[in-house]
Amino acid sequence: MFDLVIGREGLTAEETLRLGSYNALMKNSLPEEYKYYKAEEETFESSHEAFRSAFPRGFAWEVIKVYSGPPDIAYKFRHWGFFEGPYKGHAPTGNMVEFYGFGTLKVDNLMKAEEVEIYYDPAEMMGGLLAGKKTSHIYV
Repeated sequence: MFDLVIGREGLTAEETLRLGSYNALMKNSLPEEYKYYKAEEETFESSHEAFRSAFPRGFAWEVIKVYSGPPDIAYKFRHWGFFEGPYKGHAPTGNMVEFYGFGTLKVDNLMKAEEVEIYYDPAEMMGGLLAGKKTSHIYV
């Protein structure tokens, strides 16, 4: 059993795959008027297409530092890419968009992940994507 926890209720591996990683990571309980990303309105495919479009060279994820070893691994990560394609009606800026976070990973004796917890501020990424000028085109 693998669970993904992102500072809120956990998701099983099956739920995460069904929702898509972006939807699982961006799901939040903000009031509607403050939601800059509406995971419940996205499909697995539409969410991946939106971010593939915005980051045509990819959106890299890297571990910056590992603080503890197995079975409970704590680490700092960075997710980054260049905003070179449109994002939902926002023109690309060409700027690097990045955010940092912290996670824990619990593994079994075969080093298989049992539970992952991820903590980060998604506004760090979304601020970079929403910085592009609004265009008359609506991109999916």
